[in-house]
Amino acid sequence: MKWIIIVVGALLVTACNKTEKTILLSNEEKNIRIESVLLFGESENIVSYYRNNDFFTVWRDSTNRKDLISVLIDSQYDGVLLDKYPLKKLLKYHVNYAFLSNQELKKGDIEFSRTFFKLSNQLASGKVNPKKLYGDWEPYIASVDYQDLLTSSIANKTIGAQLEKIKPTHEIYKAYKKAFAKYVPIVSKDTLSPEGYLRKKIWVNFERSKWLDPNLGDNYVWINLPEYQLNVVEHNTIAKTHKVIIGKKERRTPVLSSAFNGIIVNPKWTVPPTILKNDVVPKATANRGYFASNRLTIFDKKSGKQVSAENWNPANYSGYRYVQQTGKLNSLGLIKFDFPNKHMVYLHDTNNRSRFVENNRALSSGCVRVEDPFDLAETIFQIEGVNVERAELDTLVAREKTKNIKLNKKVNVHQVYFTAVIDKTGSIKILNDVYSLDNILYKRLIQ
Repeated sequence: MKWIIIVVGALLVTACNKTEKTILLSNEEKNIRIESVLLFGESENIVSYYRNNDFFTVWRDSTNRKDLISVLIDSQYDGVLLDKYPLKKLLKYHVNYAFLSNQELKKGDIEFSRTFFKLSNQLASGKVNPKKLYGDWEPYIASVDYQDLLTSSIANKTIGAQLEKIKPTHEIYKAYKKAFAKYVPIVSKDTLSPEGYLRKKIWVNFERSKWLDPNLGDNYVWINLPEYQLNVVEHNTIAKTHKVIIGKKERRTPVLSSAFNGIIVNPKWTVPPTILKNDVVPKATANRGYFASNRLTIFDKKSGKQVSAENWNPANYSGYRYVQQTGKLNSLGLIKFDFPNKHMVYLHDTNNRSRFVENNRALSSGCVRVEDPFDLAETIFQIEGVNVERAELDTLVAREKTKNIKLNKKVNVHQVYFTAVIDKTGSIKILNDVYSLDNILYKRLIQ
């Protein structure tokens, strides 16, 4: 009988030990569900991520937590301000993880995830969205599924490698990053001294480098607006350089990337909405002879019929289309370069070539005027493999005959805005902030 009692007792002790072991799981072994109320007010990324993971905590492994903290600290050299991230909280959660209560584990988990999403987005695309900041800026936005990125990084313990992979990789970014590391002490926000002014310039332009398409193309036209210059780049080498005239401050040339799809010789000019409203209508209202002196023909949009200046109704000015005929006096000059974009802008010749000698060439209504545009056209034709000789272009000009020459988008065009230009030797050239865009960006970067 005694042995039965002993066996039963042993079994009871074993059972008790098993129960005790199950209860006393370490924090890294616990699978804890996060109540949805704790996610109230969080971003859609975070809410969706936890929903897809059945609301379980995910930062249980110390390697992942340590890696994220290390990447965050190193990201100072990518323009990340540590005081805008909860570094102290993360360190506290990480160091004391084994002793945290379940409620603290949940809050800490959300903090790590929030940091991951914020940091990964900043590393991939910069801190500021220029489209929201400037309006007329079409940035490249990295295509990253941040939820998948976090899932794979956690599962494979590759936080550092994955976050490094999503950073821009092009040479322009690398050049600005190198200059940033050299000249910009993160702790300093001084912009008044010469050194502080330089730091500010490097910082804002480093941010802008993150908005560039990483694939500029084998052949492209690069127009840095503050430089008033167009470069034709063939296989990473500048083949040609042209002076340009850009939009005036109140009618800025937009920042964008596209590809040439056509060149028009002897183009007609249809007056765009901004010029129509601000220039043509006031002047024509005061003097109907304005249409004839500027060779503008009026067409009714509905019927398509021509309308005389006398019958033009300025109160209904938007109901008409205004076309300037071809020729040397045409506002577009003798040649136009088309590329798809949302802003209705293009490159073109001009009927006033004397202004290319001026230093401040922010003079147009938004489109870019090019010096020696036929030389640019020949270069583009050569790259495209289009068989159009200069003599043929000259004949078309002489006859004032319009011809639209289609292109196959083999030459990209990048209208950019850099006020600190870094050459291959690392030398930095500071340019005038033509559109006064640096200060507003800098303020956002240090917020």
